[in-house]
Amino acid sequence: MKISKQTQRQANILFNACKTLGTLDTQRALLAIDLLIEKRPRAWRAILEHLKKRIRLEMARRTVQVQSAVLLNDYERESISGVIRKTAPEIPLDFRFSESAELLGGLRVQIGWKVLDASLKARLESILE
Repeated sequence: MKISKQTQRQANILFNACKTLGTLDTQRALLAIDLLIEKRPRAWRAILEHLKKRIRLEMARRTVQVQSAVLLNDYERESISGVIRKTAPEIPLDFRFSESAELLGGLRVQIGWKVLDASLKARLESILE
């Protein structure tokens, strides 16, 4: 859906108002969405959609999904999260660890839309190609 520059600008102003110290505050975002729905300014639906898109992208940028073939112990989880935090110390990251037997071995790390696949499955598939 194409929205006007003015609508984008309004959604961006609202998105920036939802930040505290440079990071997204989910409580402020929920309050902003509630106020937007309550007040219903001109083009409020387009503003809401653009705001939802910006919030979704920001949440994805801060979420780190780590998949491993076996269950990781606490030491391994802390060392992996420590290495990843060193690459972006200014961004508060939310780590989610999961187990996926289909990887066969190694790790698959996804930060936002970036994926680092160091699994045995990916290596075998690259050999077959």
